[in-house]
Amino acid sequence: MDALLAAGYIAIGFSTGIASGLFGIGAGSIRIPLLVLTGMPIINAFATNMVAIPFSTLVGTYMHRAMIRWSVVKVFTLGGLVGILLATYFVGVVPSAVLALTFLFAASLTVVGLYLDRISTSFYNRLRPTPVNLFAGAFVGNIIIGMRGGSGGTLFPPILRSMHVRMHAAIATSLFASFFCSLVALSGYMYRGDIVLAPGLILASTGIAGSYIGSLIAINTDGRWLKMGLSALVMALASIIVYSEFA
Repeated sequence: MDALLAAGYIAIGFSTGIASGLFGIGAGSIRIPLLVLTGMPIINAFATNMVAIPFSTLVGTYMHRAMIRWSVVKVFTLGGLVGILLATYFVGVVPSAVLALTFLFAASLTVVGLYLDRISTSFYNRLRPTPVNLFAGAFVGNIIIGMRGGSGGTLFPPILRSMHVRMHAAIATSLFASFFCSLVALSGYMYRGDIVLAPGLILASTGIAGSYIGSLIAINTDGRWLKMGLSALVMALASIIVYSEFA
C-alpha cells in the first residue's frame, strides 16, 4: 500500500467515524462509496467497511448511552440480527449491479423514514414502537441495509423516528443495535474471505477518534439539522455508487 492510498484510508476512516457518532449510523452508506472511489471492488468495500463498524458504533453507543430507549432496544436489536444474517448471505450470491441499486433504494428509504410525518401524516400517526413493529422494522431494514454492506445503521434512525422515537434517542438506540448486528455481518464476511485487512484496520482505528468527535457534536445539535444532514449525505453518496457501477 503506497503512502497516498494509506492517507486516503485514514481520511475516510476519520471522516466516516464522525458521521457515525453524529448521525447514529455505522457509516457504511458513506464509507463504501469512498472505498469504491479508491478502486476497491464493491464486494470487498462492503466487507472491509464492516471491520470499522463495531469500533465506531461502540464508541458512539457509549457516548449516547444516556439517551438509549431501553424499552425498545432489545426487540429492535433481535429483529436486526435476524435480518443481517439473511442479508450477509444474499450479498455473496447477487450481482454487483443489484447491490448498487439496493444502495440507492436504501438511501431513499432513509429520507422517507426521517420525514414520514410530513410525507404521510396519517400513516405516521398510526405507527407506534410496538414489539411487532420494532422487530419487523429492524428485520426488513437490515435485509435492505445488509445487502448494501451495512449493519442497519443508516435505516435504523429513520425506522425508529417513524415510530415516534425522538431523533436523539433514535440515534442512541440505533448505535446500540448496529454494534451487535455488525459483529454478525463481520463474521460472515471473514468466513468468505472478502475483507481487505490492512485498509480495514486503518478505517477501524481512525474511526474510533472520529466517532468520539461526532458524538460530542450530535449531543449538542438540534435534531432537525441531524435529519437534514443525514438525508443529504446518504442520497449523494448512493448516487456515486450507482454511477460507479453503471458508468
